[in-house]
Amino acid sequence: MSRRRAVTVYDVWRALDERFPFAHCADWDNVGILLGDPDGPVRSVLIALDATPAVIARLRRRPADLLVTHHPVVFTPLKSVRPDPGPSAAAFALLRMGVAVISAHTNADAAPRGVSHAMGRRLRLRGIRPLIPGEPSSGACKIVVFVPPAHAEAVLGAAAEAGGARIGDYSRCSFRTPGTGTFFGGPDSSPRFGTPGTEERMEEVRLETVAPGSRVRAVLCAVRKAHPYEEPAIDVVPLREGALGGGIGIVDELPEPLPLDRALDAVRRALRPSWIHVAGPRRKTVRRVAIVGGSGAEFAFAARESGADLYVTGDVKYHQALDAAAGDMPVADIGHASGERWILPEFRRVISARFPGAVSARVIMDEEPLRAVPAGRRRGGEKP
Repeated sequence: MSRRRAVTVYDVWRALDERFPFAHCADWDNVGILLGDPDGPVRSVLIALDATPAVIARLRRRPADLLVTHHPVVFTPLKSVRPDPGPSAAAFALLRMGVAVISAHTNADAAPRGVSHAMGRRLRLRGIRPLIPGEPSSGACKIVVFVPPAHAEAVLGAAAEAGGARIGDYSRCSFRTPGTGTFFGGPDSSPRFGTPGTEERMEEVRLETVAPGSRVRAVLCAVRKAHPYEEPAIDVVPLREGALGGGIGIVDELPEPLPLDRALDAVRRALRPSWIHVAGPRRKTVRRVAIVGGSGAEFAFAARESGADLYVTGDVKYHQALDAAAGDMPVADIGHASGERWILPEFRRVISARFPGAVSARVIMDEEPLRAVPAGRRRGGEKP
């Protein structure tokens, strides 16, 4: 009887990558396998928003091989890894316990069934679509390579393995046009096909695919390595509005129109936030809802342009609230964690479905670090 191969950290990364492509992250982000050995075995996984002291304490009480977080455990470059309070404390503790870490942040925000989509499903929105289509990186490119037909599959496979050729839920995306390539090799050339000093004509395919900004360099390196020519012809074309990921946020309609107070009750029941702060009109019939999980106040204009009657997000600042108060679309701030944490059960579903019986996964549904304290009423003698 053959023994089943142990699940590794890299296996879990690949499972998450299929649903939330790590290549489709913001240019400033840090995602992927951030701590530990990619080949290390995984039997148990803990899933949380952050590697907080409470999460570290939970791992000490009930160990796991892998921690999957939404927010990166290592975000800014670390000059040292020490136990002192500071940005490296969590990394030190996790490394000492032998716990590997995978962080899936803006790639999980932008994925077609990512953070905002999970929130929208809980609100039972109909026909969910992206608020702003596209990946969070501004550097998406089309990669065009001219290759002999017999090598087109290998080149496309290399591009896909390096993080390219992915559009939304679809992988190995390409377009091919047959044609004829010509070249004249100089005296020092070493062509794979043909003879130096002779003009050659080759049947070729114009192979077009795409790459997110974060993976363009890696895709180009992979394509050159897989290409049979000594000097392959490759074009890189920036995509001004490249929609490679699912997009930022979601928008669509409630099952039925509701007065604003009842719509906010629906938000409270579905997402269970620690609190809801609302700016804007007090009376409104809500049919269409826009959502950006986490910090999304900067996208309020896009929510208004989409025709939303209510915008649900987090981390609304004072002047952004003033803008909402002067407008005709209520903006509901439910906090940062209260929205984003609904991606955590999705991480668990992906892992459990891929490795049934081989990996156990549990979730910590993080609460907001800020808590609401009732202001109370003034006593009779107090002055404003």
